Amino acid sequence: MNVLAGKVALITGGASGLGLAVARQMAGSGASLVLVDWDEQSLEAASSEIERSGGEVRSLRGDVSEEATATAAVELAKSVFGRLDILFNNAGIDPLRARSVIETEVADWDRILDVNVKSAYLMSRAAVPLMRERGGGSIVNTASIAGLKPAGDETAYSVSKAAMVSLTGALALDFAADGIRANCVCPGYMEMVMTDRRKDLTEEQQAARATGAAARVPLGRQGTYEEVARAVVFLAGPDSSYITGVALVVDGGLLLK
Repeated sequence: MNVLAGKVALITGGASGLGLAVARQMAGSGASLVLVDWDEQSLEAASSEIERSGGEVRSLRGDVSEEATATAAVELAKSVFGRLDILFNNAGIDPLRARSVIETEVADWDRILDVNVKSAYLMSRAAVPLMRERGGGSIVNTASIAGLKPAGDETAYSVSKAAMVSLTGALALDFAADGIRANCVCPGYMEMVMTDRRKDLTEEQQAARATGAAARVPLGRQGTYEEVARAVVFLAGPDSSYITGVALVVDGGLLLK
């Protein structure tokens, strides 16, 4: 079903993980894409995959915490496609070394907030005027259940995701009159740890994490990227036309415990 036919979506962190899963589903639903990521090799691979599947995609390598990247990404959407309908603020990091407040270096705190929150502010700030020109749009942010219930030994990450939930509500209120909706997804455990964490964990540690996660989640397993991506596509698309300001929990029931 081409529910996003004729739409243009900008996805940050679009070269891997949840971002790539959303890119695949949005392209499969008819949307044209602008993918933004810092990893050039993964970005090229993702773009090539989307193109081989018949999708239309452009890519931009850049640091999402920098204003120039946001400006360039939105300008790319405008110059190539003439519009921007969907913004998926997905880029994020969660360094393993950043734990409690006394175990988190100032530089790590700043970087986490820059990548996880400032990037969404910058991208939204750049995207809203173009969305207004076309009579509206949809912004979806990647938050986390850690933004609703703080996670132990992940202070900066939890704070950043709580900020994303609040930013979502602020965007929803401020731009409703412009026909712009804003929502966020709050995943729990997903099939792999975040990309920046993966390099600091052995395969055995990652396997142990997966086993422990499955034991904690009421549904008995971790979520897949594809499952969370379906929630993102729903919030971005026409089937959620009367939904704005929502933090949609996609966690297999973990937040209930």
